[in-house]
Amino acid sequence: MDPAAPKTVAQGVALTSVTCGFATGLYGTLKGHSPGRLSLFAALNGSIAAVTFFSIREYIVGPVLTLTHPGKQYQSRRRELKNIVDGLPREEQPLSWSDVRTFRLLDSAISGAMAGGILNVWKRGRVGFMPGLGTGALVCTLLQWSANEFNILRISYVSRKTTVSSHMTQPPGEESWGDRVFSLFGRRVSDGDYLNRLRAERDAHLRRIEELEKDLGPKPKS
Repeated sequence: MDPAAPKTVAQGVALTSVTCGFATGLYGTLKGHSPGRLSLFAALNGSIAAVTFFSIREYIVGPVLTLTHPGKQYQSRRRELKNIVDGLPREEQPLSWSDVRTFRLLDSAISGAMAGGILNVWKRGRVGFMPGLGTGALVCTLLQWSANEFNILRISYVSRKTTVSSHMTQPPGEESWGDRVFSLFGRRVSDGDYLNRLRAERDAHLRRIEELEKDLGPKPKS
């Protein structure tokens, strides 16, 4: 089991509770209802759903997939857990945008299906199991995908901002923090490589201009 599981569950429950309470309270205010009671019940229901989902994902689904699934992210998790058990320092694994985009999608889909089925059975009885299964899987997959896409945007923004700042203050020959971020995701291009690419493109354009000028130049009169 991931040592960070209790913290992940607590953060997920707190974030879900606050979000549900705030959104429902705002909706109630716009509709002219008392926001206090609506926010309280929404926060309570959100907490119950979040506890169910995150507990299943962090304590059941996640560990099972980590031990059995052959996918890249699960192999990486197995290595991290082995290093923790052996007391070794954590190894930073290079990630691609695809790795970030698919992070925990399968975990969340399975956990959402289980949590949705359980909560809908609790609310509607056995007849609610299958609808809850499908709805929970769909909603949790979309939410996890949205979180991953937001993480990509955040990393891209921080990388661009840091790179611009480092170009203004960075001593020559020192690797910037933004370069390190790009290298983690397999997208870093050194200044020398980029300059060589620009020179090659410039030479190709100049040759093409010369060819066009020859083709369009005055033809000798017969």
